[in-house]
Amino acid sequence: MVKVKKIVLTTLFVSVCVVLSLGTSWAARKNVIIAEQSWTGSTVICQVMKYVLENKLDIPVKITQLNGSVTWVGMDKGDVDVFSDIWETAEIEGIKKYTEEKKTCEVVLSYANAPQGWYIPKFAAEEHGIKTIEDLKGKEKLFDIDGNGKGDLWGGPTSWKVNEITSIKIRDYGLDFENLGVEQWAWLATLKAAILKKKPVIFYYWEPEWLFSEYDLVKIQEPAYDDAKYKYVQKHPEQSKITCEFQPSDVWVGLSKKMEKRLPKAYQFFKNWSIPIEEVNHLIAMVTELDGKQKLTGADAAKKWVEDNPDIVNTWLK
Repeated sequence: MVKVKKIVLTTLFVSVCVVLSLGTSWAARKNVIIAEQSWTGSTVICQVMKYVLENKLDIPVKITQLNGSVTWVGMDKGDVDVFSDIWETAEIEGIKKYTEEKKTCEVVLSYANAPQGWYIPKFAAEEHGIKTIEDLKGKEKLFDIDGNGKGDLWGGPTSWKVNEITSIKIRDYGLDFENLGVEQWAWLATLKAAILKKKPVIFYYWEPEWLFSEYDLVKIQEPAYDDAKYKYVQKHPEQSKITCEFQPSDVWVGLSKKMEKRLPKAYQFFKNWSIPIEEVNHLIAMVTELDGKQKLTGADAAKKWVEDNPDIVNTWLK
């Protein structure tokens, strides 16, 4: 435990040093520093922000990858200007501390209600009349993948926490599914083959992701998220009971308030920011290795997307 704490503290110290090295005087900086997170949705959004700021507003941008806690500290001090991709369900404490208590930062809604849940191909939903959890009952065998006569539901690899949650939900909804715990890459290959053959499949996933740009998918309707219906005790399924959907998350862009006086045009650009989740799906697909499509770099994808979406970009530049 002591060793783990030392590693965490060392990582935090190094990250803070990175923030401080970005500029000793925030007031003198003429560039915008954007904190990028490790997932593709954040990466592509950062590239779009960079392209518009540099090519439409002549404001230089530096993108640096930082974790959430360090980004909040950096924005509080003015050493970081933008937190590119804030998932409210994961960063609620940071939002409260820095926007409500300290009031040194603010957040702008990027897109609302990013979902996660169980999806099936649209052709399967229409052919078999499946929209809701109740519609699945008695039809589980349609989703048999391994040929053992029982329906299979991919709930993520067994190493993912959501795999355990999937098993709990299958049990508590009274469904006759086996939880298929293969690795993500293997499942994506299975999904592709099933869709080509028009075979029904059901699986856990989340948005934004490239799948929703490439495949026509339908989310199974569940009872709305309710704290009283979502009791999860990790590694204790016997103490857990889940009979509603996963909690959807609003996704925000965080701003250091110190940017307003230093770079008012950049500040106004971010105040105007919003992007449809469908467009984030598309951007992720543009930078993902997919059959029959050229994979673009983040910078090239941002350039192409901006050129193809002038109406959205113009709302940011008002």
